[in-house]
Amino acid sequence: MVFSVEAFADIYKWVDENGRIHYDDKPPLTNKKELMNINEENNAVKAISDDRADKRKKLLDAIDEDRQKKKEQEEKDKKKKAKLTKRCHHARDSLKSYERSASVYDLDKDGNRVTLPGSVRENIIAKLKKQIEQNCK
Repeated sequence: MVFSVEAFADIYKWVDENGRIHYDDKPPLTNKKELMNINEENNAVKAISDDRADKRKKLLDAIDEDRQKKKEQEEKDKKKKAKLTKRCHHARDSLKSYERSASVYDLDKDGNRVTLPGSVRENIIAKLKKQIEQNCK
């Protein structure tokens, strides 16, 4: 087990004639001394540590948020691609069917077949080709 012992003695800081900084629990013999408050310094260190922890947490939260947004965007893109692929296959199948047929018909009120002019078939084929161009990339 590790115990944290807080020193209750005063700590002194001074600079000697060579410019070196010294720390000691006994005051120096010279008049150039400074009594340091260790608790204030520990609080400052703790505040810096807390600030770093807050910044780290904010950064990690931002990274997680970006990952989530990226994942959602990938899912949207995947669904969009699946939808386009489905439209592409449908348009290709329909185009083959219309190209193989000799004529196009519609049903009247009574359910009887009414043959449509060839221009209607050509318009439908043109629309299907345009759909294939848009959806099959």
